[in-house]
Amino acid sequence: MSQASELSGHDRTDPVRERARTFDHLDPAVAGTVHEVLGEFRRECPVAHSEAHGGMFVVTRFDDLKHVAEHGEVFSSAAEVGAVVVAPETGAVIAPLFEQDLAEHAAWRRHLQPFFTPRAAATHTDYVRRVAREVVAELAPLGEADLVPALCARIPPLVIASLMGIPEPERPVLASLVHRLAGAGSEQEAAAVGQEYTEFLLAQIRSRRGKDGDDVLTSVVNSEIGGKLAGDYELLKFAFLLVAAGNLTTTDQLASILLELAQDPALRARVVADPGLIPQLVEESVRHESAVAATGRTVVAETELAGVPLRPGDRMLLTWGSGNRDERYFPDGDEFRLGRPRKPHLGWGAGAHRCLGLHVARVELRVICEELLAAIPDFTLPPGFVPQRTYGVIRGVKALPVVWSADR
Repeated sequence: MSQASELSGHDRTDPVRERARTFDHLDPAVAGTVHEVLGEFRRECPVAHSEAHGGMFVVTRFDDLKHVAEHGEVFSSAAEVGAVVVAPETGAVIAPLFEQDLAEHAAWRRHLQPFFTPRAAATHTDYVRRVAREVVAELAPLGEADLVPALCARIPPLVIASLMGIPEPERPVLASLVHRLAGAGSEQEAAAVGQEYTEFLLAQIRSRRGKDGDDVLTSVVNSEIGGKLAGDYELLKFAFLLVAAGNLTTTDQLASILLELAQDPALRARVVADPGLIPQLVEESVRHESAVAATGRTVVAETELAGVPLRPGDRMLLTWGSGNRDERYFPDGDEFRLGRPRKPHLGWGAGAHRCLGLHVARVELRVICEELLAAIPDFTLPPGFVPQRTYGVIRGVKALPVVWSADR
């Protein structure tokens, strides 16, 4: 009998393990209750087995998540747990940095680190502020907007395009492709947009070959790490993941911040009165509703975790948001609390793959909040509106319709 079969047989004697058996992080139905569900797993079966996506172990506790993240020699980051592959050509290749471990990953990370230091991140402040100010100025006279498409989703793709060295006139092209792909209404439409997206990024990659440049993409294209240059499709997958990491997560994190402010007028008034609180606001949101909700690992050496035996080939789903509400570390973790004592959390990940772009994200989120609250300090949800969240690889907000006084 296989390990999964043994576990499944045991699951059927335990209601929590039975619920875990069918847990699918990509099922839209889980979004509304995911914190309650993962909290139940965390307390009763912290490394739970699900049969979704060919089988995976769902890791829910802070210490276990940190352990997996810190041991790349046992848990490889080259893993698929139901994620969508935009370009089929990239399915079999390993992306530099994102899907590498140990020495290979460390070499790429050292190479790219200078682009993502706090000082380097600060150099993007003026561009983020200019774009944010332009977008907010468009919105202010309207008196109402859905802030997800109107603000949250508009700025991050432009910022990641800037990081990649895409010329400013072409940055809206990348932003449009990202938005069209996210809004595709059918598999056929998604495939067609995905092909355009692929062609756009491949053209960017191929145009950088043999060129000098002080941007992330040109550097990755022309760097020999481990004695070789990365191929076109390795670079294509790197670019896809870079855009997702720098755009989708920031979009969703910003939406979560603004939802919190819209729901809590006292909190919003406090932050408007003291913009110096915005960095705390950002960090507490990253802990409370981690935009990076769940990522994968593959077991490459026999081990065990929380008493569960694991074998090479087993796949892990790391639920970062669950770790950030682990009662052992955050007794009131379900509460959003500004001024919470500084304590390490997992909202930016952990271990060797901890978010490389966290300083850029902090700048971006802070500046956008500053500009929005300075121009539109009184936005609030319309009566009766019940927000709906998303869950999957990332956690966000489906829509954020707000109203405000337009005659300021």
